[in-house]
Amino acid sequence: MNFRLDLNVIDVKPNESRFALVLHNLSESNIENWQLTFSVSRYVQPASVSHGTLKQIGSLCVFETGEPLNANAHLYLEFSHTTKPFSMHDEGIADACLMVTTDKGVTACPIETTVINLGAQTLERIPLCLPEAKAINLIPQPKALVMTQGQFSIADDCAVASDSDINKPAALWLAQELSTHLRGDISVKQEGQIRLVFDNTLPASHYRVSVKPQGVTITASNESGFAHGVSTVLQLLPNNASHRHYSAYNLPCVEIEDHPRFAYRGMMLDCARHFHPLHRVKDLINQMARYKFNHFHWHLTDDEGWRIQIDAFPELTEIGAWRGPFETIEPQYTSLSKIHGGFYTKEQIREVVAFAAQRGITVVPEIDIPGHSRAAIKSLPHILMEDADASVYRSIQNYSDNVLNPGLKGTYTFIETVLNEVCELFPGAFVHIGADEVPDNVWSESPSCQAMMKTHGYSSSKELQGHLLRHAENFLSTKGKQMFGWEEAVFGDKVSKDTVIFSWLNEKSGLECIRNGYDVVLQPGQETYLDMAQDFSADEPGTDWACKIPLEKAYHYEPFANSNVTSKEFEQVKGIQCALWCEMTNTQSRFEYMLYPRLLAIAEVCWSAKEQRDWADFQARLNGQLQYLDRLGINYRR
Repeated sequence: MNFRLDLNVIDVKPNESRFALVLHNLSESNIENWQLTFSVSRYVQPASVSHGTLKQIGSLCVFETGEPLNANAHLYLEFSHTTKPFSMHDEGIADACLMVTTDKGVTACPIETTVINLGAQTLERIPLCLPEAKAINLIPQPKALVMTQGQFSIADDCAVASDSDINKPAALWLAQELSTHLRGDISVKQEGQIRLVFDNTLPASHYRVSVKPQGVTITASNESGFAHGVSTVLQLLPNNASHRHYSAYNLPCVEIEDHPRFAYRGMMLDCARHFHPLHRVKDLINQMARYKFNHFHWHLTDDEGWRIQIDAFPELTEIGAWRGPFETIEPQYTSLSKIHGGFYTKEQIREVVAFAAQRGITVVPEIDIPGHSRAAIKSLPHILMEDADASVYRSIQNYSDNVLNPGLKGTYTFIETVLNEVCELFPGAFVHIGADEVPDNVWSESPSCQAMMKTHGYSSSKELQGHLLRHAENFLSTKGKQMFGWEEAVFGDKVSKDTVIFSWLNEKSGLECIRNGYDVVLQPGQETYLDMAQDFSADEPGTDWACKIPLEKAYHYEPFANSNVTSKEFEQVKGIQCALWCEMTNTQSRFEYMLYPRLLAIAEVCWSAKEQRDWADFQARLNGQLQYLDRLGINYRR
């Protein structure tokens, strides 16, 4: 490349750090009219910039001086962040681009970025060291497992037998996986050596697996129970057998009885910050099913991208699904010199929903409102913007124009229209509406919002937010849907106690919601955010705004272990969810690295009772599971 950008830490205080940025022109040409754009994770204080001007939109910083950038010369500038000191290389410059204007137009020139110099010695990364694998390595740990004598050999005439419509989807999933695993053609028939048997005496989600030399029996009373049984059988398959001989596939004879601790066991994937192709989404769902998760929370909209087709508003995907140097939505995080984006068609979404349902997983869509709505607002300014609104605010992600206006009629038309199409696409009972991180002062100078506050006697912006969310909740109820939201959904005290709150800030906020009468799903960033770094080395990928989450820390998460929670209050905990936010996750390799093996640890936290979990035993079983991940070529953290 002709340009290089270096970032160095030059002064560190507890709540402020100063940086030196050096832009090198390595070419033989003088550059006259140019702008430097670069991406950083934190807010640059405008007054701290040593010379020139800098403005920031989200993670995108735009710097210019009006001076030429001469050949084989460099530009030096300084600036400050008023946050805790950086400790990781990922907190440096994610990407950079030089926008050069000539008489032929504007050209986006990529810039090489070097690793940030933190000005301090960093720790070495600690590798994953595990004990020897066990004979049987099931994750999550089942309630009861008894090994018996003998093995069941999968022969080339093996078939899967289904005895009802309830277990047919799980039977088809098992047949597909066996066919892939064995490189043969395993079909679902009336009779077979692997049988799925309906038994209405078993409670929902419970299952039994019996492996005998004559065959395998999976017993359950509903779709989820059969899916759990299938996932257990799949984990009993050996991972190191020859692909050529079915006779090499021997399942150990066992008797297993099992059921989950929590009814809701979720994983959230952010597809807005970086778009993930369909195959990546489906592969994740397949692994979630293998480890007995039962809800896939699909974060489909945010400031940086709108990822779901809405027929009534084609602009949402024509404009809102794309960002880049010459797009309506500016580039963010990575790919500053080129376009990035994508969206899921309705046909693809139905494909994902059906794929997940076959595996016992409910897809929960999230349409984030009223904050995190910049992609929508930029796509539909004619109905979502108030020209007279002079409010000045800055969101935590450094946007000043990303919140829907509850005083506009168009806002409610937008919400109802979008949610109507969302409800038609997703047959599950739940829709997540976000509701997080609405900044202060957001509607302070909006004439329509101030008039609404006067009409309804509201005294704060939180009540305006609650007004909008209550409207969304009431609309969803007409569609037979239950509303989910982050804990900020309770602000303004307008939504009903039927709304389930997802607690992400910390457990304390979740407990407050419980004591105010809400059911909760726990997703504390300090325990379950898989975008957090897995190690304390500066080289480790990830961030640490919540904290660093090594594998052991993830495994030892126990809800309210350090809080005085009554058994009745604990009954309001409906489950646990982990999340992968994707500001910096834009490749398959990094996607896998951030997920695995911590996803397996969270799976056991969600499923197995506290007294059943044992860290040393889990490590041995994990070692056995890594052979499976190796077989698939998954880039887990080693």
